Parts: sequence; C-alpha cells; structure tokens
Amino acid sequence: MQTIFLDQDDDIISVCDRLDWTAASRVLFVLPQRTAVFKNGLDLARLRRYADRQRVEVGLVTGEKTLLRQARSLGLPAFATLEEAESSRRGWWRRRRRREWVGLPAVGGLQGDRPSARQDGRSVGDSSVADILRLPQLSWRQWVIRYAAILLFFIALALFFIGFAFTLPRATITLHPETQPVTASLPVLADPTLADVSLRDMAVPARRLTVTQSWKTQIDATGVIVLPHTPATGQVVFTNLTEEPVDIPAGLILRAGDLAFETIAAADLVGVVDSTTAVGVVALEPGPDGNVPADAITQIEDAELAELVEARNPAALTGGAVRQIPAVAAADMERLRAQARQFLQAVALAEMETQLLQPEFLARESLRVTAVQEETFSHAVGEETAVLSLQMRAELQATAVNPSLAGVLAAQPLAAAVPAGFQLLPGSIQLAAGEALAADDAGRVTVTILAEGMAAADLNLTDPTAVIAGQPVETAMAYLYQQLPLAAIPQIEIWPLWFQRLPYRSGRIQVITAN
Repeated sequence: MQTIFLDQDDDIISVCDRLDWTAASRVLFVLPQRTAVFKNGLDLARLRRYADRQRVEVGLVTGEKTLLRQARSLGLPAFATLEEAESSRRGWWRRRRRREWVGLPAVGGLQGDRPSARQDGRSVGDSSVADILRLPQLSWRQWVIRYAAILLFFIALALFFIGFAFTLPRATITLHPETQPVTASLPVLADPTLADVSLRDMAVPARRLTVTQSWKTQIDATGVIVLPHTPATGQVVFTNLTEEPVDIPAGLILRAGDLAFETIAAADLVGVVDSTTAVGVVALEPGPDGNVPADAITQIEDAELAELVEARNPAALTGGAVRQIPAVAAADMERLRAQARQFLQAVALAEMETQLLQPEFLARESLRVTAVQEETFSHAVGEETAVLSLQMRAELQATAVNPSLAGVLAAQPLAAAVPAGFQLLPGSIQLAAGEALAADDAGRVTVTILAEGMAAADLNLTDPTAVIAGQPVETAMAYLYQQLPLAAIPQIEIWPLWFQRLPYRSGRIQVITAN
C-alpha cells in the first residue's frame, strides 16, 4: 500500500495523475484539513470509476464526516485516521462493495473518459448529482435476509425472556446446622532434637529460640529516710536559792536525761530567796526527741550555778520535728528487678514472634531468663533518691512448637469425642498450649496441648433441595427447619426479588452451610 498526502491545491485531475504514477495495487490518499478537493459530488464518483479502470484499490483518510459518508456510500474505503487505515483490514474489505451506481460519464475531460450518449433515456448533459447518486434497488434475496434477521431477533428476544423467567432466578439458602463443641487435651513433648513426629512418644519437633535483650527502667523509690528538721523550744523557770542576785547567762546548758538544751537569752535573778525568772530554751539536737514533757528539764550543766539556782520547765517543749526524704528500699530493688525481667520477657517474646515460621507458635510457658549478663542499679539500698533505675541485659530462651504437627496428635482424641450423627469441622480445630509441665536445659518442653473444635450435624441436602424446588419461601423454610437438625431458621434470598418462589431447577439453588 502506498500512502499519498494531498495538498490544498490538489484537484480531481492531479489525483488521477498520481494514480497513473503509482505502481502499487492499493493507494491511500490522506486529505488535508479544509481542502477543496472532492467538494464536488461528482469527484468521488470519478475517482472510483478511474480507480476501477486502473485496477487500483483507493482509500481516503479525512476528518470530515460528510466526505466520509459520501465516500463509503460509493464503496470507497474511508477512515478517520491514518492509524485506522493502516491497521483495519476489515475496513478495507467492507468498503469494497459498491452501494451506489457509479457508471458516470466523464466531466471535464479526464484522461480516457468518453461520455455515453444517454442514461435511462436522458442525455448526459441533463444528468444531475441526484440522478448519479441514486439509492440501490434491493433484490428479493436481500429482502428475505432482512425479514429473516428481524424474525430471528424477535425469536431470540422471546427465548431470552423465557430463559429469564424460568432459568435465571436463583436462590441462596443459608443453613445453620446444630453444632456442639468438642475438646481434648494431651501432653505433648516439644523436642528440638526431633526431626519427625513421634506418635508413640507423643512428641513433635520444635525449635529453640534464643535472644539477648537489654532494658532500662525506673520506679519511684518507696523507702524513707527520717532526718531531724526543727529543734524543740520552750521555757525554763529558774528559782534563786540564795539571797544574792544571780545572773543567768545565754547559752547555759540544761539537760533532761541525755537531751541537752540551752538558754537563748540572759536573765537576772534578784537577791531574794525563791525569786524566779523565765528564760527561753531550745534543744541542741533537732527532732521530736526534744519535745520533753513538763518538769523534765532539771539539770544545770554549770555545777557552780547549779548550787545557786534550780531550773524546771513548767510546760512541755514543742516544735521538735523531722523531715522524711525518699530513699531506696530493698523492696524497691526486688520490684524493679521483677519489672525489668517482665519487660525483657515481653520484648523477647515480640522478637521471637518475628522468628517464627508458619505455622509455629511459641510455648510461652517455656520462656525464661537463662542468664543475666548485666544488672546495674543507679542507687544502693538506703541512699537518698526519688527515682531508682535499673539497666539489665539478659539472655532468654523459649521453644517454638509446630501446631500442625500437634494437630495430628490431637485429631484422634477430638474425633473420638464427636457424638453420633455429627462430624468434626476441620477448619474449626484450634490448638492452645497449656502450662509447661517440664523443661530441661536442652530445650525440651512438655506442654499440655488443648485442642478445641466444633462438630456440626451431618446434613443430607440432596432430597430436601429437590423437594423445595419451586415452593414458596415460607413453605421451604418450614420444611427445612423441620427435616434437618438446624440451630436456627434457614435464611433464603431470592433474585429477582419479585420472584416469590424458589427456582424450579434445583441446580439454581445454592446452599451455604454457616458453621
């Protein structure tokens, strides 16, 4: 195929000349936009006749819909795009059939064209475009084909509606069979040294997982250090035992047993026997021990002055107090150590979970701290602090068990627990590891495997499904609930909604067992 791009100045004469120059059997003319070529209604007919004479198959590429329609009516392959013309083999084949009569006389003196004398009793000069582009006359075979196609269409439409009414309706029945839980437990040895399941020893292969984790945590210290805070204060009354005046100096040490007090000011006693004066005193040591009762302070440390006067406190001293400072208690260390171990186990479990292979599970009871590599407390017992922290690094081990292998061991006990008339649902079997019964340094762990499953009633769906076909929904539901061991009333969904019966064909009834 040769593709020729036409210019704005091309006309029917130049187009026919290009056909003379080509040696290809198929020529594709690409028309420019807003071109004047082929605007005359006769040009397309001339092109078609000239191409037939030259035995050349001619196609057009144009974006004008009117020109596309006229070219196709004359049997010229016409395409909207160049890509469509190059790739659409069917488009070339369909355009080969002539839909219009194109036996036109030459107008304008095309090369080799000779006008005929008359067409249908009229001269060529009197011919018009309407005479040339006349509608085709259909033969009786074409009319038969058309009416046969129409008849087949209506037959197919009728069959479609019949099939829709009797074949397309479908129903979905959801049955909830009666179920009973079944359980079984058995001790299983998870042995990392095994390669296969041992039914005789009730043992399954296992893997030993070892991780090393570090954790730093802290808690508030609950211990308390009691420190003296304020000294006790009060008054002491001095009594003159002589007729001479006596000077009471400030800082005089007085005692009440082992407790020492001192006067906070000086005082003078007049030279009269039994004359008195009151002086303020303060305990030398802070704390509540200085809160002595009345008449407790009687000793004067100055021996010379003790012969001249006597002293006593008429009222109890007050104000001696202590303050409590948080400190580390031994229980804090134990609590922090236990918390750190708990955190390490949680972190180790998370890391071990990432190391599991499908479908393994981790025997958590086998998890233990095998070695503490580092344990550093921030403070010792009794040290003053509000927060106690711990840095711990430890090695932890646990055993990973293959649940599918344990399921093989549990299948027989579960099957023995299924009651008569029921069957074990394979997908309902669940395994859980109980407490670890024993563990050794090699990683062998004996655990109690708890197997749980559901046993569903065995439903015979063949006969009931055939019986309820074509029945009303309520009748079908009552029949199924009466005939089958169900835990709930069946649910029936019908499509289309206006079809209030089950499909007449049992094959259009889908039964779903919801366990």
